[in-house]
Amino acid sequence: MKIYENRQQNKRTTHCPTCGSEGHMWMTCPAPAKMMELQKQGKEPDITLYGQWQQQSYGRRDNNGKLVYHDTIFQRMGIAHRRQERRKDDRKEKKARKERLYGKPAKRQSSCGFCGETGHNRRHCDVMNNFVDDLERASQNYRKQFYERFVKGMGFAEGALLSLSADHWRDKGGWIENFSGIGIITKIDWDKVNMGLTLNSWEYKSVMKIETLVNGDTFTLENPWNTIVENDTVNGKAGKIAELFARGSSWGVRIDNVLAPSENIPSEEWFNNGYTECWEWIAKNRRLHEVNAYLAPLIAKFHPSRRGRNAGKLKKRLEQYGWHTS
Repeated sequence: MKIYENRQQNKRTTHCPTCGSEGHMWMTCPAPAKMMELQKQGKEPDITLYGQWQQQSYGRRDNNGKLVYHDTIFQRMGIAHRRQERRKDDRKEKKARKERLYGKPAKRQSSCGFCGETGHNRRHCDVMNNFVDDLERASQNYRKQFYERFVKGMGFAEGALLSLSADHWRDKGGWIENFSGIGIITKIDWDKVNMGLTLNSWEYKSVMKIETLVNGDTFTLENPWNTIVENDTVNGKAGKIAELFARGSSWGVRIDNVLAPSENIPSEEWFNNGYTECWEWIAKNRRLHEVNAYLAPLIAKFHPSRRGRNAGKLKKRLEQYGWHTS
């Protein structure tokens, strides 16, 4: 799912101006206090407390083996340490002044970042734990259906022969309009087979890449399911194959059909041990009301307990997630 695949893209990296290392700022930098302790003990500065670039700069030694910037390091670290201590004192004084003027602030009752209820947090949230478990079970069931219907049923795997089409095709000689041709699957991104393939929403959909060999050149297709969905939809009702994919834009290359099945499909045991870690990550980083409209319907559609003796329990949990089945 894009929200999970792109989780590192907008993550900011902090760089400390004091030591040059990543992951903290000057207020919490451990280097000044450690350097001051070394100075008190009469030892030389520990260059490894700096980042890589500063180690190269401050690690130079003279002919006698003494650090060239021995005194400079202690001087600068002393200034940084006193600055940290002043900040701590200022924060304590500010807190004490507020308490004198307004009294101690009332202790706020904690609330869960996932479901919003008070009295617990995400770690002890039954709703979140059930939500993640239901998503994992639904996703595993989706993969089983994908394997039975599409991989095993149609022979979709590396080596399969495909009928392809596109309104516009980028070839060596330029753009070709109304392209139709044949391709052989050379590589499939199997890790992306999950319920996100049934979604169109930008954040929560999955993008599955398939490499194909066409006329001696390798091309990468992304979610080329539109024609497959159209061909397996009658009077607005999706068939067994169409249920596995979202109907997307007609732009781009489309798989029209599997002309010849693969003779080397993956084993069912290997295939069913797949992509589940995204669900827990999403629940830990989003609130229920932000994701339930996208993910709860997937549970209702693919969960193995949607029918049978446990269907009533699943229905109650779906209502907790804000999804009401008819």
